Amino acid sequence: MYIRVSEIPGGGLDVFASRGQTSIPRILEGMDPAPLTKCRLTDADLVLTVESGEVWAEGSFAAEGEAPCDRCSEPVVVRFGKAFRSFLSPASRGPGGGGPVELHEEDLDVGYYDGTGIEVDDIFWEQVALELPVKVACSEGCRGICPKCGANRNREACSCEAAGTPGPFDVLKNLKGKKE
Repeated sequence: MYIRVSEIPGGGLDVFASRGQTSIPRILEGMDPAPLTKCRLTDADLVLTVESGEVWAEGSFAAEGEAPCDRCSEPVVVRFGKAFRSFLSPASRGPGGGGPVELHEEDLDVGYYDGTGIEVDDIFWEQVALELPVKVACSEGCRGICPKCGANRNREACSCEAAGTPGPFDVLKNLKGKKE
């Protein structure tokens, strides 16, 4: 959803109040939500305000996705969201020269737009990507899959010996004694 900066009134523009709530579930179409297999916005708010050509984007979102548990491979529904505030400046005012640029902490909330308009989908893609979970677990107490027999330890007890398999660093335990 592309919004021209010239269309944003002085008091700001509530994007979804003016453009309609029906576009919210489609905003993340085409985005790679890894490690999730599916991801969609369930709710979103965004207000754009302009001050001398620079745009403040203030909003929030709620999203839900699906992924297999990293421990037991069972399907998990993941819900997440956050409130955000971003500052967008015309690309012509951005760092130029093409050389190396050192970023400071205050630079991390700054984005750039083409000078004529804002792509709303890109704002949400960035915010959702920052909130995607690194690991997905069905529960804190998930016991995972047995590496020997493949049983899901959450559903059934496994009779395999847990201490019987050597670890990759067990060989190093005896090195000091052998060297002398």
